[in-house]
Amino acid sequence: MIRFKPARNLPGQLFDFTVGFIHKYPRCYLGCVTLFALFGYAFVLLFPILSLSGIVKIYQGLTTGSTIDWLNILLWLAISIITGFISYRYARFKPSAPAGLTLTEDNVPELFSTLEQIRTQFKRPSIHRIIITSDYELDIIKTPRWAIPVWSLNTLVIGLPVLQCMTVRQFECMLARRFGQFSKRTNLLTNWLYQLRAIWQQYRESYIRQKSLGTEPMKWFFSLYAPLYCSFSACAARRDELNADSYAMELYNDEVVREMITTDAVYRFYLKKRYWPAVHKIAELETKSSPTPHKKMAAAVHANLKGEKLHKLVDETFKAAPEAHDPVPSLPKRIQNIGHDHPQMNDFEGPPAAVHYLGASMNGIIVVIDELWRKTSFDNRKKRQLQIHKQAMTTQTSSH
Repeated sequence: MIRFKPARNLPGQLFDFTVGFIHKYPRCYLGCVTLFALFGYAFVLLFPILSLSGIVKIYQGLTTGSTIDWLNILLWLAISIITGFISYRYARFKPSAPAGLTLTEDNVPELFSTLEQIRTQFKRPSIHRIIITSDYELDIIKTPRWAIPVWSLNTLVIGLPVLQCMTVRQFECMLARRFGQFSKRTNLLTNWLYQLRAIWQQYRESYIRQKSLGTEPMKWFFSLYAPLYCSFSACAARRDELNADSYAMELYNDEVVREMITTDAVYRFYLKKRYWPAVHKIAELETKSSPTPHKKMAAAVHANLKGEKLHKLVDETFKAAPEAHDPVPSLPKRIQNIGHDHPQMNDFEGPPAAVHYLGASMNGIIVVIDELWRKTSFDNRKKRQLQIHKQAMTTQTSSH
């Protein structure tokens, strides 16, 4: 008897297949990812091309030959009208830029000055917007200015936890690796594939929120295509992340980069496996007052990661394998990529980068980010409760 696995497991199955494939045929894998990336562009252009083709076919049918095939003309007329309407809806569509607290140069001049110095070193990319989010992240997200993903608005996304956990030098080293990665001097292909992970995800999220008639084909397509692309391109994204670490060594020596890589991996691991699960557990238990995780994060992280506890966590992080869709490579691979074989992380010696770069605005930013986190956490909790309720109702219906 043949058993089919659920469709929701498809991205995970695709990633498992990709890992085996890339080890055997790395160049062929990049070629396949490139074709899969172009498939997104092809679908985006499909409806305008069909609409124009229909107009051409109708014109040819009316002007060539002695007899007119009205059935064929009516068929192409219907195709042109439908695809033209979808193309019109698509032409009016603009992907939503990443959400977060927008920073201005007046509020954080030191941060803007440092960013411009690092950007000047690599000549590119230009940054049009800087936002602070509640997640542990530091990335440059490109948002297409119009429907076809060609010209983009660049948003530097800085997670508040990065500023709270990292020292000034470590944070600047992280900025250098990201700006170097997007300068694309030696990693043009992999960085383009990396960028599309965020771009197609923006298309997916933006179309899901669309309620206008005519957007359904794009909504259905990107709901499936975006997660599949993220899964299939994960290994290519990891190659580009390794390139980013190499770029950091253009401005910093290998010891500084190794410390940054280790610290980044350890904090990412600790927050995901220890800190946030504890915060979410407290949030579930305390219904009257919500936690303020970012207000307490710096003190909690730096107090717990010292001495023997820190050494154990470094070892645990070093042995941990990355999750299937995570674009960040494992810590051993990142260390080996810069010519070392073991990690290096010392006890934290402050102050955190947040104190230096956010200055007088820091407390206000923390309050706003905690408010945004609470709203997101509350919305996610409602979604989980609704899913549990639906599953319970489905189970009762099937039992009857």
